[in-house]
Amino acid sequence: MKDALKDLSAPRLCKSWGNLLAAGTVLALAAVFFAVEWPLAWQEDSLGRHTLCWWYVLAFIGLSALAAALCLVRVRLSPVAKEGLSWGLVAALPLGAFVAVEVINSTRIWQFPVRRWLANYLCYLLVFTLAYALTRRAWAAVAIGGAVAITFGIANYFVVQFRGQPILPWDFQSFSTALTVSGGYEYVPTRKMAVAAMGYICAVVLCYRLAPHGVPSASRRFRLTERFVALGVSSVLLMMLFPLNGLSGLGISVWTWNQKTSSEITGVAAGFFANVQFMQVETPAGYSGKRVKDLAEKLEQLPDPAPLGRPGGLPTVVAIMNESLTDLGSLDTLEFTPDNQPLLHSLQRSGQVVWGTAYSSVYGGNTCNSEYEFLTGNTMAFLPSGSKPYQQYIDSPHSGLPDILKSYGYHCTAIHPGNRTAWQRIDAYPHLGFDEFVDAEIFDVKRSFEHRLTSDRSCYEQVIYEYERWKKLDGGPLFLFNVTIQNHGGYEDPHYPSRITIEGAKGMWPQAEQYLSLTKSSDNALKYLLDYFEDRPDPVVVLLFGDHWPKLEEGFNQAVLQSYDTTKDMYRVPFFIWANYPLQGEELEAVSLNYLSGLLLRAAGLQGTAYTNYLEELRQTLPVVTDIGYMDKSGGYYRADDPLPGALSQRLNEYAVLQYNNSFDAEGKAQQLFAREPSTVEAERKAV
Repeated sequence: MKDALKDLSAPRLCKSWGNLLAAGTVLALAAVFFAVEWPLAWQEDSLGRHTLCWWYVLAFIGLSALAAALCLVRVRLSPVAKEGLSWGLVAALPLGAFVAVEVINSTRIWQFPVRRWLANYLCYLLVFTLAYALTRRAWAAVAIGGAVAITFGIANYFVVQFRGQPILPWDFQSFSTALTVSGGYEYVPTRKMAVAAMGYICAVVLCYRLAPHGVPSASRRFRLTERFVALGVSSVLLMMLFPLNGLSGLGISVWTWNQKTSSEITGVAAGFFANVQFMQVETPAGYSGKRVKDLAEKLEQLPDPAPLGRPGGLPTVVAIMNESLTDLGSLDTLEFTPDNQPLLHSLQRSGQVVWGTAYSSVYGGNTCNSEYEFLTGNTMAFLPSGSKPYQQYIDSPHSGLPDILKSYGYHCTAIHPGNRTAWQRIDAYPHLGFDEFVDAEIFDVKRSFEHRLTSDRSCYEQVIYEYERWKKLDGGPLFLFNVTIQNHGGYEDPHYPSRITIEGAKGMWPQAEQYLSLTKSSDNALKYLLDYFEDRPDPVVVLLFGDHWPKLEEGFNQAVLQSYDTTKDMYRVPFFIWANYPLQGEELEAVSLNYLSGLLLRAAGLQGTAYTNYLEELRQTLPVVTDIGYMDKSGGYYRADDPLPGALSQRLNEYAVLQYNNSFDAEGKAQQLFAREPSTVEAERKAV
């Protein structure tokens, strides 16, 4: 110990050009950031006056000066002291990374019990020790581990702002999609981000100055031993966190129905890692070949549901999933001037459409999951929370609405005015049975834009183009599935005029007003489409539904929901089925997206499969089954984690068994339940 301390000298200034350049660079970058983001230095008080935010100014300038000073300081340490300090810094700084990420995301960190601090600390320690194993340099481990933590924390903040839920493990499979749509949002750094980033720079410089190199005299065996020890620690942490589910033992549990709040009370990193346990699709309780066989016998006895319309032939089937479309006026809490959805409301009053309130499994994003539920009849309720079926599970032919329609001879075309690789639609659509996929690059009509995105009017012009082209080819019946993009999040376009105002709150929520104005354009475009099909001599049926709520100002959400249940009603979207032939009009007060394809088949006068018949029968008991919760026929609502009454629990388990057999049991799949028998196809086409 004496020898170790003997070589320790007091800190001294190092005036080499390299160190002076590093210090100058730190100060220059800090000055540029402070100047560019000068509004961060000011805050508005309760009276609307702007005052200097002293804590931010002092913290940012102080950390900038400290980082520059550390670039000029040299401390001589003995080799033994360096090694001890290296391990000490790698062990201690994950705690700082944890605090920084939580502060950036404004979680309830200061209310966390000790074991929750420990759970999050271990998550960051895993990253730091792995970085040390790869580099065997404390400063490099801190630089890599800290960069990962700070980047993750900042990205999580923006994802929550734009989507309403934190980053989840499956989001990394959607990275290219996120980049595609990220341009529509406004990224404004916060004071906490700036201070955390500068603190990170200080930590890296400090580590480099105190322990910049390894032990010069260390043998190759010693260096390998160090790496293996660090790798061993990270491996133990990995095993403890995942296969052994150590986070659960430390009090970390996930609220799958409300990931945002769950992340706030568990910690961002612990919440993220805890969700990894849901990546594997669990086999439903009681699943077996015999159980499937017994259910198959039951399903085959179910009668075909009565048609909702008689088109007199095979109608053109059009399904439109409208981006971020919801009917905020249906809540009757705020008044919008003028009415932002007059056509939708007139259709609802007409008594000539099937319409109502549908419930989605997602909020603010993850459009592909709504597509999946509609097209397959499956529900996200039985899949890992936050998963993306298109990217994780649709890798082979999959039963669903396109497959059923193809059995009648339909040509199935999907239309989406975005990048064809988004959500891996280019791979998923063929497996789902689509014959063609028209994306933005091959639109045949000239596209117009609303707040930088392809307008609904352009989408519907492409729908009409495909319809007319196919009619000229006389190619048989046609199914068109259009996913729009106009109303996608990012409602801060300064060049897009807001034409809808909120009574008594004009200008208070500009994002909400911009969104409402976009839905007015959607409503106008919808009128154009229905007016066109109204005059067609051949039968046409159109389904329109929203995929999820938009992510708007929190104050607006509170005002528009008021006494509503936010865990349920922030997932409401409108739907209707219209036809240019008589329909049995009715209102459905509640239905989830997985049931809409069955209703569309009935409106088209077409029979489905034993599975779609089962879903129509199940809808009478459990009209809403989503990843967020369930609703029974009397309107009773149960969150996803709530226990269900025995009879409902049994029905839900039946559904889970059938979905698992349909999607994940390739060898034991009861094919007759999910596909139409070829021998009956021609006869039923003639019957229609």
